[in-house]
Amino acid sequence: MNDFPAQSPSGMKQRRRAFAWQPESDTLIALATLLAFSLCYYAGTSINSLFLWLGILVFGTAIPLWTVLCQRRETLAGVGITRKFLLTSLAVSLVLGAGSAYQLFALSNAMGADFASHLVANFLVLWEPFFVFGWLYLRWERAFGWLPAIVLTGLGFMIQHLGSVQLEAAAGFGVFAIMFAIAFSLVRNLAVLWPLFYPVASGIGTLQAGFVMGWGDAGISAIVLVLQLAIFWWINKKAKSLPAA
Repeated sequence: MNDFPAQSPSGMKQRRRAFAWQPESDTLIALATLLAFSLCYYAGTSINSLFLWLGILVFGTAIPLWTVLCQRRETLAGVGITRKFLLTSLAVSLVLGAGSAYQLFALSNAMGADFASHLVANFLVLWEPFFVFGWLYLRWERAFGWLPAIVLTGLGFMIQHLGSVQLEAAAGFGVFAIMFAIAFSLVRNLAVLWPLFYPVASGIGTLQAGFVMGWGDAGISAIVLVLQLAIFWWINKKAKSLPAA
């Protein structure tokens, strides 16, 4: 199995391009999961949280992993889980997270939120950076180049939140996603975002949107994370059992 996207199917190394036109089946699958997940996100915040769970586990985790590991026969690097640039990614993430921590602390105090429970609840959210950057961004980059991928990631993140928050807040989330995508595009390693930076940034964003998370929310996030990791384990095990392509 070849790491994505260091090599082409022919084995030739590929040079990253600012612009490209190479959409494949996974490009369409990525678009479909974005639209389906956005509907689940809206239903989960307006009807029943079970819709959000469905979106996270099916459209945000299982389908992306199955597509990359089993259909395309790539490694976990194809969703941003790799040792490449790991220490650099962690160092950058630590600096960004530490630099934003005071803003989260001040905002928590101003809104009367419990800083610890709100941070832990956001710390346990692996699904969002995985889906938005490990899955969607890397599909957009391969299909259209890294520059359109950054813009499309921001647009997709805004679409994901439409109807769940005010339009102004959704647009603000899209701008933040563009900033995160720039950082991610440099290393294509999820460690540059999670777990040291994204929880702080997400904590700030959720408070600004009016969502205060307590220990009950942290417990739900923990359950979702465990289920997501179980899906990771099962699909990765299934992929390794497949006959060589």
